[in-house]
Amino acid sequence: MTLVSKPGEEWQYSKPDVFSIRKTTSEKYLEPIIHEVKVRRADLLSDLKKPKKYLGYLAAAGQCVYVLAEGIAKTEEIPECCGVMVEERHRLEMVRAAPRAGPFVPGISTWMSLAKATPHRSERSWAKML
Repeated sequence: MTLVSKPGEEWQYSKPDVFSIRKTTSEKYLEPIIHEVKVRRADLLSDLKKPKKYLGYLAAAGQCVYVLAEGIAKTEEIPECCGVMVEERHRLEMVRAAPRAGPFVPGISTWMSLAKATPHRSERSWAKML
């Protein structure tokens, strides 16, 4: 997904792990959320050193939630502009809800197209699945 966070700024290329939206015909109720899944502390720390990454997610969806494996970080380590979910005893618990960051760049038609799209699978990925 390639997006620009604000008019006049550079393009931001990002590939969120998961995005979710409500199925609706009204942009007012769309509520897109990007979930960034982290299972290793090193991966999380690498992300947090690059604020453009999560700020790009906020520009795209208005909400970003870090989904963390148990024990890899404390909630306070995650920027307050992002929500936090933590795996606890094989269940996901919402620790801090993501605040709504405002209007997102792509409109409803873009999000609905993404939601309905079939992911591209290379021959290599099909071979792995089999």
